Amino acid sequence: MKAAIIGAGRMGSWFANYFYKRGDEVKVFDKRPSAAFKLVKEIGASMSRNIESAVHDADVTLVAVPLAVTASVIKDVLRYAKQGSVIVEVSSLKAHVVKVLKRSRRTHAKLLSVHPLFGPGASDMKGKVMALVPIKSRRSELRIAKNLFSDANFVVVDWRTHDKIMAHVISLSHVLAVSLIFNMNSGMFREAKKLSGTTFKLQILSAATSLSESPELIISAFKLNPYAFQVFSFYVKRLNEIVKLIKKGDVNKLEEIFRTCRAKVGQRLYEEAYKLLEQRSFI
Repeated sequence: MKAAIIGAGRMGSWFANYFYKRGDEVKVFDKRPSAAFKLVKEIGASMSRNIESAVHDADVTLVAVPLAVTASVIKDVLRYAKQGSVIVEVSSLKAHVVKVLKRSRRTHAKLLSVHPLFGPGASDMKGKVMALVPIKSRRSELRIAKNLFSDANFVVVDWRTHDKIMAHVISLSHVLAVSLIFNMNSGMFREAKKLSGTTFKLQILSAATSLSESPELIISAFKLNPYAFQVFSFYVKRLNEIVKLIKKGDVNKLEEIFRTCRAKVGQRLYEEAYKLLEQRSFI
């Protein structure tokens, strides 16, 4: 099979490696030639000078570019994709790309919108979760996705629900991570690491994961998700409620909130958190 990878960033590189290890013929295009050259040199793929040369004979084209340009790149890919080929986009937000894909109902290529719920640090796809956002046919698109990514576990979700959840999972998570570190100066942060217990160590791990992403990706998660600011506002409201209860010394209400939150999380995640800390050293 011939695979074209549009975008030589972290996730584009991951999927280029994925297809190459499967034994597929891989072509890579990125508007930054140096990034594409580095990737093809690492895995032994070939480099294309433009989208047309990468896509025209590909059986599958995977688009992994910054969120802000995903929709426009998909339009270009659709112009050159061959009859019956599969176009996969892997953006972490869907509102801005689903409209483009839905308008292309009569395209000669098959469309697939997925969101890998793992990062480029994953060693393989076995057991990893991918969200599938149906464009035309849930059944046929799920079949195609399972054929391309057979080791993954798929969760099918409509784009509105997906983006609402991502406003919490991605946008708010990044805000929490950045605000935790931003709240301390360098000296305070160094001392906090020395005196940190389980909770803070896990929070540092979470923050490090978020801050390993490019600033462009994080900012896009804020700006391009239509539900993000609604979630931010609700979080600030909840935070203010807790602060007011602490100031008042309302122990009963605080205990009620803690019990409710603990029930949502459950004992299993708590045990997994401890296993994670015991297996690795983060600071």
